[in-house]
Amino acid sequence: MRKTRGFTLIEALIVIFMISFISTIAVPGIMKWRSAAKLRGATENLKGNLELAKLKAIQKNGSVSVLFDENGYQVFVDNDKNWDPDSISGVLLTRRLPPGIKIDLNQGGFGNKDYYGTRFLGRATADSGTVYLENSKGTVKKVIVSSVGRIRTE
Repeated sequence: MRKTRGFTLIEALIVIFMISFISTIAVPGIMKWRSAAKLRGATENLKGNLELAKLKAIQKNGSVSVLFDENGYQVFVDNDKNWDPDSISGVLLTRRLPPGIKIDLNQGGFGNKDYYGTRFLGRATADSGTVYLENSKGTVKKVIVSSVGRIRTE
C-alpha cells in the first residue's frame, strides 16, 4: 500500500467551488448591510452633533447654527444670526459624511429660503425642520428637529 499526501485535484476543485458559491450568496448581503450601517452611523452622528449644538447654545446663552450641504455640515457660533461663523468663537465642528451618504437638499429643510440649516438659541429652542440622509441604495433616514429643541430620528 502506498501512502498519499495532500489533496487530489477533484477535492481541491470541490472546495474552490464551494467557497465561490458561498461567497456569491454572502457578498451582496454584506454589501447591503454595510451600506445600511453607514447610513445609521451618519444619522446617529448628525443627531449627536445637533445635540452638541443645542448644548453649546445653552452654555453660551447665544445662537449656534448648523449649516448643511450635500456632503456634510458645519456647526458654529452665530450670535449675530447671519449664517456666518463669528470671528471670536468660530466654527465648533465640521463634519463630512462617509462616501455613499448624502444629504438630500431637495427634501426637508428648515423654513429658510437662503440657507439649508437650523439655529439653536440659548433657551434650547430651534428652527424646526427635517434633514434627509440617503445612502447609495436609496434608503432614507430622517433627523427631525422640533421648535422646542427636541431631536429625533426616523
